[in-house]
Amino acid sequence: MTAPTPRLWVIDDDRAVRFVLAEALRDAGYAVSAFEGAREALDALDAEPAPDLVFTDVRMPEMDGLAFLDALKARRPDLPVIVMSAYTDIASTAGAFRGGAHEFLSKPFDLDEAVALAERALPERDVPAPVTTPEIGNELLGESPAMRELFRAIGRLAQAPLSVLVTGETGTGKELVARALHRESPRARKPFVALNTAAIPAELLES
Repeated sequence: MTAPTPRLWVIDDDRAVRFVLAEALRDAGYAVSAFEGAREALDALDAEPAPDLVFTDVRMPEMDGLAFLDALKARRPDLPVIVMSAYTDIASTAGAFRGGAHEFLSKPFDLDEAVALAERALPERDVPAPVTTPEIGNELLGESPAMRELFRAIGRLAQAPLSVLVTGETGTGKELVARALHRESPRARKPFVALNTAAIPAELLES
């Protein structure tokens, strides 16, 4: 007996993005329904079986993608959701992962990348993470693919109860990454303490 075709939903108020992504996913063998807005998709969730995977934009009229993500997760906690946005920064990626997103897809994206994400999300596999890149200033800023990967990694790791080792040459922004992880984590209201351990004698550091 053959397995049923996975059902995917694409929610985006941009007709062009909605069309090309839905067509690419159909060409990959998925059954795809496309919706112009989050409320339309929620109405469909009440009227028909839940999909196996959802792609949703963040910035949409009436109801944004993160509110839609919350509503979806309240009804279907195990439903994998891929959040898409042209506005890639630490706050938005962290908000998406905090809300339970499976992955964050930066616009403009390669259609092959989107299809590959769908393939990885459906079988219970997590997406591989990170690459680091240097940056200076009080905030991590950037639009390059490497920086977008870094934002995604920070957004994902900030929600996990893990110790994180950040490595790199002097001046590449390790403390900025550490501060961003702290700021987006559940510990954000607690103090962030930066120690220059190279300047502290080993015996004193141990004590």
